[in-house]
Amino acid sequence: MFKIQYRNPQGRMVTALHPDRDEIQRLANEAVADCPETHELRVRQVVADEASGDFIWADCTAYFAPADQV
Repeated sequence: MFKIQYRNPQGRMVTALHPDRDEIQRLANEAVADCPETHELRVRQVVADEASGDFIWADCTAYFAPADQV
């Protein structure tokens, strides 16, 4: 499961949850294209913490944003 957060052109924070990596990539590309300077893109993925076994949100924004945007 992925969670994406970004600012839309109106300045509002948008949050979406989706299990499909391709859909999250599409949303990330759209967010960066719509607001190249102010998108505040953040993508997280649910992973298991090795120490506790709990499920946590791990940041994976770098995998979805263009290299010059992270």
